[in-house]
Amino acid sequence: MKRTELREIVFKTLYQLENNKIELTVEEAINYLVDDFKGEQYLYVKHFVKEVIDKKEELDEIFIPHLKKWTLERLLKTDRIILRMATYELNYTDTPQKVIFNEAVEIAKVYSDDEHYKFINGVLSSLSK
Repeated sequence: MKRTELREIVFKTLYQLENNKIELTVEEAINYLVDDFKGEQYLYVKHFVKEVIDKKEELDEIFIPHLKKWTLERLLKTDRIILRMATYELNYTDTPQKVIFNEAVEIAKVYSDDEHYKFINGVLSSLSK
């Protein structure tokens, strides 16, 4: 599985955990999405999800000043999750910025409203300056 697909699983897992009325563990949420998922890729997804959850408030504080006339509460859940993921990668991994931006925009094109990928790109561009 490519990193792009793994990021999509991270996104779906975070979204599921935020929206599920039944409390799931990270492991249960991942296993619900992907059958028989083990090894390095599973560990990558699990680590990424747990880090975004553990650092949620810190990540929000990093990107909130770049929202320009928006509040965190006003954002779509999908956009919040995408921004948290990208902010985490920008600040805590050695993934190239261009890859992070591209992946965030592509996830937004699929899972957010029609033009929200432009908003995500704008916030990340502002954040990276």
